[in-house]
Order: sequence, then structure tokens, then C-alpha cells
Amino acid sequence: MDQELVQYLDGRFERQEQRFNARFDAIDQRIEEVKRHTGVLVEGLRHEVHLLAEGFATFIEVRYTQDQANIAQQFQETRALIHLSYDQLRQRVENLERRPPN
Repeated sequence: MDQELVQYLDGRFERQEQRFNARFDAIDQRIEEVKRHTGVLVEGLRHEVHLLAEGFATFIEVRYTQDQANIAQQFQETRALIHLSYDQLRQRVENLERRPPN
């Protein structure tokens, strides 16, 4: 090959390589920006999920406490009704026992 042609092609390839390197550097920089931005978004989302979990845990605790109180109240009411029924039944039996036999 002609030396002049070799030098010309070397120059062209070098300029092309510089253009590619500049583009790759720009792409690398953009990727880093996107990674940083994504990291910030992920941290924000993590914080929001944490707040949501805390709120849900508080809701569950309050609901559990309310349910336990409701169950205890219903148990007391049921127990009182059973005692009342038992007392009424006992009185009826006593009344029947007091009657003279036929």
C-alpha cells in the first residue's frame, strides 16, 4: 500500500476512535446518572414502604386490641346469660320439687 494512504486511513481510524470514545464516555456518564437517580428513587420507595408497614402494624395492633376487648365483652355477656338461664332453671326445678306429688 501507499504510505500516504496508510497515514490517511490511520488518521481516519484515529478520529473515528476518538468519536466512539467520546460517545462511549457520554453513554457511560448517562448510565451513571441513571444509576444515581434510580438509587434515589429506590431509597424513596423503601422509605415509603417502611412507613406503610409501620402504619399497617399499628392498625393491626389497634384492631387486635379492639377485637380482644369485644371478645371479652361478648364472653362476659354470654356467661351472664348462662348464669341467668341456670338460675331460672334451678328455680323451676326447686318449684317442681316443692309441689306435692300427685
